Formats: sequence, C-alpha cells, structure tokens
Amino acid sequence: MSLAHRLVPARDGRPTLLALHGRGGREDDLLGLAGALDGAGILAPRGPEPQPPGYAWFRHHRVGVPVAESLDRRLAEVAAWLEDAVRREGLAAPLTAVGFSNGGMMAGALAAARPDLVGDVALLSSAYPLPEEVLALGGLRGRRVLASGGEDDPFLPADLAAAGVEAYRRAGAEVTARWHPGGHGIREEEVRELARWLG
Repeated sequence: MSLAHRLVPARDGRPTLLALHGRGGREDDLLGLAGALDGAGILAPRGPEPQPPGYAWFRHHRVGVPVAESLDRRLAEVAAWLEDAVRREGLAAPLTAVGFSNGGMMAGALAAARPDLVGDVALLSSAYPLPEEVLALGGLRGRRVLASGGEDDPFLPADLAAAGVEAYRRAGAEVTARWHPGGHGIREEEVRELARWLG
C-alpha cells in the first residue's frame, strides 16, 4: 500500500528516525523533531486508519486496547510500506522509531514483528502494553526502549504505563523509563531526554 508521508533529510551523517504521530494526527505532527534533535532525519508517514480530525494506525476498543484484527492488518501494511520506503530512499535499516500515543504502539509492534526494519523505540506518552501475541514475535529482545510521559496523563494512567514498561521488559527490551510533570503531550524535557537517549 502507499502511505502519504514526509521525509526530512538527515544532516551531516545523522540518523533518520521513523516518526509516528498520535491518534487523530497527521504526518506533519512530529517534523519539528528534526531541528530539536540536531539535524536528525525524519521519515513521517500518515496512519492508514481514518480517525477524525486526522488518522490513526489501527482501530481501538478503547484507548490503549487495539482491535486485534485491525492491528494485525495495519501492521502488515505499514511494514510493507516501510520496507519499500527504506529501499527507495536509501535509508539504513533498522530505523529507530519515535512514536507518540497511538503511534508508539505501532512503533513497538513494528519492532517486535520486523526487527530488520525497526530497532530501538522511543515511546512518548505511549507505554501501553502490546498484545501478548505481538510481544511473542521476539523482535524486541535486546532492543533499547525509552518510555517517557506525563505523570498526570489521563490517557495513560501510571498503572497502565507501569504495566506497559513491564511488558516490554518481559519481551527482552532494555527499557529506560522517565516520567515528568504534566499530561498527554510532548514536553521540552521529553525532547531533551530523547536527545540524550539517542546519543
């Protein structure tokens, strides 16, 4: 399938990150990370699932709980698109993925299912537990995962975030968890944390 996307070229040998927007967002939402991360490239597709006012990566029963059939189908579609995009743009895979909210769940699922395409993962306000059958695919073993977000996030309560971090650790990922004052969004301290984590 074809996904609308934006590509900001990397500067001076910096890596290109796969940036996945949140539910109801668009491909432009995370482009600002390029400047904030000292010239990193950004490959930012649009989610394939219409979700007014924008798009999502798959359908949900409720926040953080995907419809399994939708997740499976969209995961296969996004992976196929990414495989083609990496080849077409001459990018070095696996890419590090940065996902916000719903986009973080897709980033983690891609890393679990296709470690040849997605390696390390930054989960911004998105440390939701992935379904066990996705975690069991094995691609997260040995991968670095950054989980960060707000301590007062109404869409990712502390107990759910803790369960997500534990699920990634059970899958073999090396998880760094950082929580900051605030709600559901990307704050300056999270971008600084992301820059340090990326090295």
